[in-house]
Amino acid sequence: MKRHAQEIENLINNLKEHGQAGLNPSESQLRDLLSEDRDGPLQFVNLLGFHDTARYPDGHELATQKLSGEKAYANYGAVALKHVMKRGGTLVCLNTVEQTIIGPGHAWHQVAIMQYPNTAAFIDMLLDPEYSAALIHRDAGLRQTEVLVTRPLL
Repeated sequence: MKRHAQEIENLINNLKEHGQAGLNPSESQLRDLLSEDRDGPLQFVNLLGFHDTARYPDGHELATQKLSGEKAYANYGAVALKHVMKRGGTLVCLNTVEQTIIGPGHAWHQVAIMQYPNTAAFIDMLLDPEYSAALIHRDAGLRQTEVLVTRPLL
């Protein structure tokens, strides 16, 4: 499914409004993803590090609730999973990180792998207003993240 140039620009601008640096794809990363209409399945590996206490903006109804970052992210995750499944995707795994045994150890708390049928399904989700509204919970909960787009070999 090809996207119109204006729709892509709107998506890029919308994502710039959410989250601190590093919580969204950069403009060049998003353009690279959009330049390839990859057929799937594609698995997005999400490495998740949470704030101790969620950081909602002043005035948000949850700003004074002192939720954990993990709980705030779970609020986002419930909405995100609904939208992934609506587009033919699935949650492959959601794991708690127990230990880093090789590598620098970036203090990840969870690993989530979401499978999408193709790039278009992921982009369609990003464009959905209900999904976009849930990003406030992701932004409040996440301290850091990395997302890898992968293709299953087996």
